[in-house]
Amino acid sequence: MSRLRLAAGLVAAAVLIAACGGGSSPAASQASASQAPAGTSAVTIESFAFSPQTITVPVGTAVTWTNKDSAPHTATFSDGGASSGRLAQGDTFTRTFDKPGTFTYACSIHPSMTGTVVLEP
Repeated sequence: MSRLRLAAGLVAAAVLIAACGGGSSPAASQASASQAPAGTSAVTIESFAFSPQTITVPVGTAVTWTNKDSAPHTATFSDGGASSGRLAQGDTFTRTFDKPGTFTYACSIHPSMTGTVVLEP
């Protein structure tokens, strides 16, 4: 069942990428930071890290976290806003950000795993 959800998520991501024009510039694929197109963006949880660790997106963007580790993880926000809860391998969580600011989060299971979402007007 988990593989089916992963496959469905990958298909959905491919459709979204195609709808947004596809490719990204080399600068957008840096591991430490990423500038995403308006609408959607993605963070991968892999090797006990969020990648990219810091992502900068426009207000109104939906960011999706996908756990590719075999261990469970969370994306728990310090602002008290919507958090992922426990994500098993292949699970995803999406949060839409509606106001500018800097939002920090961590894995509540592995607190050394941290990340930041920067929202620009």
